[in-house]
Parts: sequence; structure tokens; C-alpha cells
Amino acid sequence: MIDKSRPDYLLMLVVLILIAFGVVMVYSASAILASEKMGSSTFFVQRQAIWAIISVALILILTKVDYHRFEKISPLVLLLSLLLLVTVLLFPSTRGANRWIKLGPVNFQPSELFKYALILFMASSLSRRKGQIKELKSVLLPYFAIFGVAAVLILKQPHLGAVLVLSSVVLGMLFVAGAKVRHLLLIVAPLILSVCILVFLLGYKKARVNDYLNSLEDPLKGNYQMKQSVLALGSGEILGVGLGEGKAKLFFLPEPYTDFIFATTGEELGFLGASAILILFLLLTAKGMSIAQKASDDFGYLLAFGITFSIFVGVIINASVVVGLLPTTGLPMPFLSYGGSSLVFSSLGMGILLNISRQTKFVPARRIVGTTRI
Repeated sequence: MIDKSRPDYLLMLVVLILIAFGVVMVYSASAILASEKMGSSTFFVQRQAIWAIISVALILILTKVDYHRFEKISPLVLLLSLLLLVTVLLFPSTRGANRWIKLGPVNFQPSELFKYALILFMASSLSRRKGQIKELKSVLLPYFAIFGVAAVLILKQPHLGAVLVLSSVVLGMLFVAGAKVRHLLLIVAPLILSVCILVFLLGYKKARVNDYLNSLEDPLKGNYQMKQSVLALGSGEILGVGLGEGKAKLFFLPEPYTDFIFATTGEELGFLGASAILILFLLLTAKGMSIAQKASDDFGYLLAFGITFSIFVGVIINASVVVGLLPTTGLPMPFLSYGGSSLVFSSLGMGILLNISRQTKFVPARRIVGTTRI
């Protein structure tokens, strides 16, 4: 039985709350900095509000667009996103990184597009290859070949956080599609070895890793960002110091309205406020996985899983950085952090997920992709 009458309204409500809350927190975290540096306390929040309106419009539109229409264009979107990953390296760097393509007042981050392009391509390809995924060559080609090329390009930006999310999504989608665990382990081992060589032999982000290792002994021995993040969270205690009353954002905590907006949230709204945000993300994840399980076909199942899992991994990595469990990665908190690319593409993913929810059916407790039991 298939129901095409309405989307999952609870998921839509959760996403809209997160987007609205993100606008509020961007203003709270950026107002003083914006006034000092830009001459207007609303400089950043005005832009975020515009992106929020665009994002909500995208969600409403894509909720009504049949997700199957995107399957045919998935190779083209993937190729375009790879070309943009090359193009971004030709643009002038911003704060030592080549992550953004600047088009007038708009900054576009190609790695965000590539993430969803890869999810779309893998969902389409895996749903058609079915039992072939049990062969090692089907795991390596084309998925890890494409990921390897993209990872090299993204590491040159540099943007280690994006590579962590991508690698998690690729492994997760291959796993639920039926790839053998031993094949995935054969791939993970060289990946870990490559990271160790990059960091400890070639010196890629070695200082950050050393700061992180020091922080395991004492969070206040970490780098400046980590110290200020931990101090901000600690000062929030249970109920927080009050919305807009945080002190860490007053030129102490770097990027208080982007990468470390969760630290600002913890300081101003306390443990309860930060926990409420994480609960909303957990609810989003649970609803996304439920939609995937009930999808009308394998393509919808894998696409819903990939979108949901990418958001979940992004939240976990960002929150782990803020509390000092991971080294600084430069990864934004989905829906909350300032920035158009992350917000728009995350919302695009939610719009597609909501459309999948309109085409659900009753399925057995254990999903079957082709001949592979998950």
C-alpha cells in the first residue's frame, strides 16, 4: 500500500524549528562582531534570514517534486560537482583555505554540492547493481575511485571535516546496500594508514592533531579554539547565562556564529538548551531512517538513508569538536551555523526526504535491497 497524500509533517516541523533557531542564534552570536567589523549588528543575520527563506522555499517545492526525477541526472550532477571541486582551487584563498567560489556577494562551497551529488549517484547505482555489491571490485569501482579523487581535491582546500563526512557516508551506504563487512574493512585499513601518513609523516594538519592529543590529557591544554569552546560550554551550566548574554562571543571564541555556534548555544541556553537541540537532531535522524525503511523502492531507501546519515554524521562531528572529542575540522553544524551553502543543501536534502515520505509503503521489518538482506 502506497500513500502519496502528504509528507511527514513532524519531520518538516523539526527542520523548520532548526532553521528558525539557527537564525536566532546567528544573530545572538554575531551581532556584536558584525557591529564592530561590518558597521551593522544585523549584517550576518540578514544574510542568514535570506538563505533561510530560500531554504524553506526549496523544502516546500522539493516536497512536491517526485524524487525519481533526480535519478537520471545523477551522473551529470556528480560530474559537475567534481569539476567545481577543481575550479574552487583556482579561486583566491579565504583565511588560508580554498573552499569557496565567490560569485559577487554569494560564497558557494562545492564540497556541499558534491556530498549530495555522491549520495544521489550511489543511491541510483546501488539500487540497480543489487547483488553485485557483494563483489570487492563492485565496492572499489566506481564508488571508492570517485571518493578517492574527490578526497584528494577536498584535502587540497584543505577541508578534513568534509572528507570525514564523505567517507562515513560512502561506507554507510555500501554497508546498508549489502557490501561484505570484510571488504569494507579491507578498504578502511588503507584509509586509516593514509591519514596517519598524511598527518605524522607529511605534516598535514599535524599541529591540530597534536593540540587534540594534548587536550585528551586536559581540555585546557588544547588549541585556543578548543579552550574557548570548552570554557563557553562550562560557563553555561544547566540553564545558561541567557539568550544574547554570552561572553565567549565577545572576541574570545573564534567563529562563534559558524563552526562553534553550538558552543555559543551551550553557553547561552545551558545544558538543557544544547540537549534540546541534539534531541531535535536525533528525532530528525529517527524520522529519516523510518522514511528510508518505508520507501517505495530501493532507490528511495538508499537516498533517504544517505541524506539522513550525512546530517547525523555532520552533527556528531561538529558537536564532538565543540566538546573537545575531536580536533578542529572546520565543519558547520547543519541548519544552525551561518552560511548559505550548508543551509541550502541540507534543506535541499530534507525536501527530497520529505518527498520520499509521501511515497511510502508498508514493508517488512528487515529491508531487502535486491537480493541482499540488510
